[in-house]
Amino acid sequence: MGQWIILCVGFCVLVVVVLPSVIIRGCNFDIYPPTEQLSSFDHTVKVFVVLQNEICDMPLEEYIKGVVAAEMPASFGIEALKAQAVAARTFTLKRMTANGGQGCSAHPGADICTDHQHCQAWISQDEFKKRIGYINYPTYARKIQDAIDSTKGLVATYQGYLIEAYYHAASGGATDNSEEIWSNPVPYLRGVSTEFESKEPDFRKEVSFTVDDLEKKLDISLKDKKFTTYKIAGKDVQVISEERMDKPIEILEVSKAGRVKLIRVGDKVFSGYALRTLLGLPSTKMTYRITGNKVYITTTGYGHGVGLSQYGANVMADSGKDFVEILKHYYQGIEVIDYKNVQAR
Repeated sequence: MGQWIILCVGFCVLVVVVLPSVIIRGCNFDIYPPTEQLSSFDHTVKVFVVLQNEICDMPLEEYIKGVVAAEMPASFGIEALKAQAVAARTFTLKRMTANGGQGCSAHPGADICTDHQHCQAWISQDEFKKRIGYINYPTYARKIQDAIDSTKGLVATYQGYLIEAYYHAASGGATDNSEEIWSNPVPYLRGVSTEFESKEPDFRKEVSFTVDDLEKKLDISLKDKKFTTYKIAGKDVQVISEERMDKPIEILEVSKAGRVKLIRVGDKVFSGYALRTLLGLPSTKMTYRITGNKVYITTTGYGHGVGLSQYGANVMADSGKDFVEILKHYYQGIEVIDYKNVQAR
């Protein structure tokens, strides 16, 4: 009788405990671990969440987790995700008012916002789960958590100070010096070759505008006024007409990497950065053509083209480079150190 009881108990343990565990592991359903208790290093970040239209206080590392989830595909190599985590952490700490930063200029009272065009993208874990699907979520969430945990407290510095850790999606062959895109030269934001990105999508995209649309969006005119004088009843009568400019668009200056620095459109001159913003273009690396009443603009790459290229980082990770090597490629002359060793401003 005792043997039967032992057999029954053993069978129950097999069915209730062992088999579910085997099934879950066999399906690769990793259990997403809770975030560990944050150490004394961690800070609270005042984040303006655009969708909620309010400032939320978030533990730094929890906030960085949402940035990495939003800014870089979780399918990327773990070393690329680590590089993204360090860049995002550095970018954030540089702006935090508690550390002497300027905060978010668009949202007074906030250190940073979730508008990727102004600060950094960020999503909640619920939104991340919806984006990648409930089946993929445990694996990818753990992967991102590993990238955060293994780089915790690490930041990028230049001569002991936090850097401006700018990054973008894809450079299209080369990044640019900071002064090529903005006004100030920054010693660690130097243009570097990213020809290896050819293995990744070049984000080539063509958009079109009618002449009327372009004139309205840019508040310009693509027409020249033509003055013609006629003799009518012995008097001179001047007639004004408008005709399409012979050369309505002209690229005036490009960067070493081929991004437009200055461009004339109609009767106005724009910086490439301003034109990209006004027209919602993916990149300033562009060409154009005019056919009939339409203007076609073709862009290559995605983003401003300064600092870390996310797709380039993934190629480097796939080739065996670690996150420090990736960061040092895109940010020249920097060191990756623990935040507690950063020089005070």
